[in-house]
Amino acid sequence: MIELREITWENLWKIINLKPAESQKDHLPSNAVFMAMAYVNLKLQYPDACFAIYHGENAVGFTKILFIEKGEEQFNLSKDTYFIDAIMIDEKYQGRGYGTSALEQILSFIRKKPWGHSDSIRASCYDKNIVMGRLLEKAGFIRTDKLDRGKDGLRVYTIAL
Repeated sequence: MIELREITWENLWKIINLKPAESQKDHLPSNAVFMAMAYVNLKLQYPDACFAIYHGENAVGFTKILFIEKGEEQFNLSKDTYFIDAIMIDEKYQGRGYGTSALEQILSFIRKKPWGHSDSIRASCYDKNIVMGRLLEKAGFIRTDKLDRGKDGLRVYTIAL
């Protein structure tokens, strides 16, 4: 069973050392970089959380989720939105359905609206990251024609909450 767990001193280095498959390394920063981004967001008072993804007692992945209020300049959103900034399953654990199960757990967490009301969830992935795009679409996300923060090829996906 897949579950989201807090990142603690006991599992921090396990999570930092998880790596995507070689073919996916160009599609996302390291887990340590994502955690540093979350730290900055929290200092700026943006709700942001990083979670370890576990299967039983094995750390198999990482996710980062944030809440963006409408009008935030860098995002230019017209309404409050939850944003899945990262989902990464370690290369050793890919192909086992863990990404699908992790996304289900992430959506369950967001549906509780822990940081405020929103009627949508956004995620983004590079056009080249076909596996992630398929994962999002399989969960009901719709691929839009929008680019995330104007980055070339970083496509926005959305789903109603």
